[in-house]
Amino acid sequence: MKDRDEAKDEMSERLGQRFGDEETDESGESDESDNAAKEVKQDKQPMDAKPDKSAKDYKEVWGSKLIHLPDELMDPVDNEFDRMKYECDWDVKKERHYYPVVVAQGIEAVQEMSGSEFTVAVESLGLR
Repeated sequence: MKDRDEAKDEMSERLGQRFGDEETDESGESDESDNAAKEVKQDKQPMDAKPDKSAKDYKEVWGSKLIHLPDELMDPVDNEFDRMKYECDWDVKKERHYYPVVVAQGIEAVQEMSGSEFTVAVESLGLR
């Protein structure tokens, strides 16, 4: 059985590997002032700077929103994704490729609607 110091060292090493070898104090916790400085540095990016859409890890560059959909809407979304994966001759990824197309095409349709047409669409889905 490991003693406390060995277990602590092992935990610190695993945390360092997991979180990019941040400097840790003796308790195994990273320095809070360093973390705060990193957050401030990230927040000071120019507002007009556009993210690199060709980045390999798009999750680090793109914004994120959680949406909730009724099953009646989510089922066709999933079914159409499966169809696109089957019909395309390349590896379609749901978050990387499919969702942006669904949202972009949907926004274009909504931009063409008047307020009354939007109301009719919401009511036809039984959401009002």
